[in-house]
Amino acid sequence: MALFEHIIMLRQDLSSSDLEDTLNSHEQTLSELQGNVVYKESWGLRSLAYPIKENKKAFYEFMNVEIPQDKIDELNAKLNLNDKIIRYLSIKVKEFCETPTIMSKSKD
Repeated sequence: MALFEHIIMLRQDLSSSDLEDTLNSHEQTLSELQGNVVYKESWGLRSLAYPIKENKKAFYEFMNVEIPQDKIDELNAKLNLNDKIIRYLSIKVKEFCETPTIMSKSKD
């Protein structure tokens, strides 16, 4: 299993139930691809540096994910089809960063 730090940015106009449903669907997709969410945290609604698909803000979600290396392209293809997700980033790491992250600590 490869280790990834995974961030998804979701549209600003989602209701809390839509946001939760989208995240649950994303976690289900990960499990279908033999992946596992080790840790997750919400960074909340944040302003974007520039508008993306007419969104000036986005909900940020951070996850530490274990997934087979050959499945990451399939995951990216599924993320591209989801219109509620405006951006995503998956970075392969040798080990996960310490948690909670600095972004989460800065909210407190």
